[in-house]
Amino acid sequence: MRRLAAALLVLACAAAPASAMPVPHPVLQDAGPAEPPAAAGDPDSPWYLERGTHRRTPRPADDVPEVVFALEALLRDGGIPGFYDGQFTSTQDRFDELVRVARDTSMHHTIRIMAVMAAQEAADGPPLRQALQPLLIDPELEYQIERIRAQRDYWRDPLPPDEVIRRELDVDLSRYARFALAKDGQPEAILDRIRVLEQYVLPKRVEVLDPLIETFGRFGSFDIYFYRTLWFDIAYHYQQFDDYASAAGWFRQLTGSLDGQDARMAHYNLACIAALTGNPEEAVAELRGAMEDGFLNVTWMDEDGDLESLRGLPTYEALRREMLGLDPEAPSDGPEDEEPSAPADPPGDGG
Repeated sequence: MRRLAAALLVLACAAAPASAMPVPHPVLQDAGPAEPPAAAGDPDSPWYLERGTHRRTPRPADDVPEVVFALEALLRDGGIPGFYDGQFTSTQDRFDELVRVARDTSMHHTIRIMAVMAAQEAADGPPLRQALQPLLIDPELEYQIERIRAQRDYWRDPLPPDEVIRRELDVDLSRYARFALAKDGQPEAILDRIRVLEQYVLPKRVEVLDPLIETFGRFGSFDIYFYRTLWFDIAYHYQQFDDYASAAGWFRQLTGSLDGQDARMAHYNLACIAALTGNPEEAVAELRGAMEDGFLNVTWMDEDGDLESLRGLPTYEALRREMLGLDPEAPSDGPEDEEPSAPADPPGDGG
């Protein structure tokens, strides 16, 4: 499935990537609004966050576009899900409202990202480019800010001052704006980012793909962890504008050399590519590889539109039940089967 994999998202969400996409640090951003919103940082805004994850109940006088509540309904545990085509049919006739929300600095950051991605299904061509262009920042600056944030998260350092977090959230919105434009067939912005990432990753190729180098634990290397994340990101970026050959080439270098959390979301995205290109048994095999590396998020598999062609296949249904800890030979009851209590991966950057 073509995804971010939040982004963060865990950068899960790769971060997730993939890995999953965790909710970004909840501080407001400074992108210019499409029209004057509530004052940035206004604690009376229904979507303002102060180091929290839940909005307050809107008051009758609050000016909250209805599209916000439609986007809220698409969240997963308050966080960003993965993305797939047709996900935002409920908001596809609300383009102007989506643009307003995407640029409104008083809105919950997670909702702004959802609005960016939903805008791609509500408009295309020049109107979409004009709406999202103000959210783009220089890709080299994106890289530098992402590295600093990843290093802080890796070492579990304290949160920086608010102005630093605001710039990090600028990066989030810029990345998702690139995704949305690429999904619309306008890949120029995401190709700019790919070129920057390749400059940093390719010189480290041998170390990145060396299975003997650990990314976590006592002997873990932050640099290798970060470059493996970027390697996944490059593949995922190609996936956004359906350059499946390039995406698969990058993903397969991960799955061919690494395992565990360094490879499971690459397997998952390869499954999405295979399903979308008419290779269902290859897709199931890649899902099995993802499971063997720790992916157990059946809830997301059931929702992911990129895997729609696999529904009902005996091999897929058997694998699905196996992920749930059920007898793979028994008939499947579909999404109603009981979910395991602690899936290994949230939606993050799969697909």
